[in-house]
Amino acid sequence: MRTTADQLRDVLDHWRSGTGPLYIQLADAIVSLAESGSLEHGTRLPSERALAESLHLSRNTVTAAYQHLRDDDWLDVRAGAAPTLGSRARGLDAMSLQDRFAKILPGAQAPLVGLSSACPPPAPSVVEAFADPRATLESSPTFGTGYAALGDPELVEVVVERLRADGIDANPDEVVITSGGQQALWLALTALAGPTSPVALESVTYPGVFDAISAAGSRPLALPMGPDGLDVLASVKLLRAARPGVAYVTTFHNPTGTTLTPAGAQAIAEAAAATETTLIDDRITADLALGGQAAPPFASLGTGASVVTISGLSKVFWGGMRIGWLLTNATLAAHLRQRKAAMDLGSSGFMQRIARELMADCYDETLAWRREALRESLDATVDAMREHAPEWKVRMPDGGPSLWVEVPGINTDRFAARAEDAGVPVAPGSAFEVAPGGGTSYFRLPFYLPAEDMRLGVKVLADRAA
Repeated sequence: MRTTADQLRDVLDHWRSGTGPLYIQLADAIVSLAESGSLEHGTRLPSERALAESLHLSRNTVTAAYQHLRDDDWLDVRAGAAPTLGSRARGLDAMSLQDRFAKILPGAQAPLVGLSSACPPPAPSVVEAFADPRATLESSPTFGTGYAALGDPELVEVVVERLRADGIDANPDEVVITSGGQQALWLALTALAGPTSPVALESVTYPGVFDAISAAGSRPLALPMGPDGLDVLASVKLLRAARPGVAYVTTFHNPTGTTLTPAGAQAIAEAAAATETTLIDDRITADLALGGQAAPPFASLGTGASVVTISGLSKVFWGGMRIGWLLTNATLAAHLRQRKAAMDLGSSGFMQRIARELMADCYDETLAWRREALRESLDATVDAMREHAPEWKVRMPDGGPSLWVEVPGINTDRFAARAEDAGVPVAPGSAFEVAPGGGTSYFRLPFYLPAEDMRLGVKVLADRAA
């Protein structure tokens, strides 16, 4: 089992930049592990003498680092006892899973403008397909048992073609058809994660991942994020120090809309390969590029990292298209297909056949329509914010369907409650934070709805924030 000193040694090996006092670098290394959850509240740190010997530092350096941490309230110290991490390291699991996920689900009552969920209304191709499914399928929509428990083979072939177009060397026996991306994520995490090591993920992230981490008996490890997305340098250091079994990374990040550069993706994949960390590459929104180019798939980079790629149809076609997939090695894929079949007898055979036809015949056309609709809604949303809420701060997204909006000086949990009462529910930042404070004063604002709905929604939200 890796000790605290082992983790600190790995952090320092990749932290030292040649600038700043060494004791500050040591203190920063301890804080980085505490903030991410790799070292938890109450963790006992080595004595000054033991840590100095383990890290080959002078005892004066360790003494100064511990004093710096005590001055900043990171350490609790009792006479004659080793220091422990104090209350500033508390609270990665402060919110229940039910409370967290409930913040992004629509309520029982139909809203005036529903903005809590980032699920799109149906594209025209979906409306047409379900208006006359017999014509879409060129056969009866009812057939056999209606099950396709191990995945419709023709749908699998279409998925493989799309993966290969993205530069991934995919084969049919490596694909698992799932009931949406959420199930793909749950299957992968519960198969790969466990209690012996954490799951690394961006410090604000999709709330649906937390239930899967809990079901796996694991815990989250927060990878640092900055204004432009994942802090690659700090995340690489943390991966090398904590050596998590799994890291979950999104393409167009939910909720901020940022993405990795090709160099950043390469660095993360190389670190994962070096630490034997399996990367779960969530590409659900990867095709929804708006102001930037999506990061390349981790599986296409040739680093030797173990990668599970997940994606689906809900963000391009319709939230109700609960068809997703994951790509992994053939052995794990065979296991997960059987596991999924035991859970729900496979996704609906009818829905898989519809998905097959939509992907094969009109994916590119629908994607072009969806991107244009998103751009129109985004423009209307930003214009409405300039008019009604000029104090709100937002970074324009590289892609994806959401804005991560900062409302300075406001508690967004209370703001979200007022917004729901006014008929415009939104998800507060606390639903997305791994460690408390990461989403303070933020809320997620999806812009899937038509421009006129977005203008009305922003106006009501601005009134409630006043």
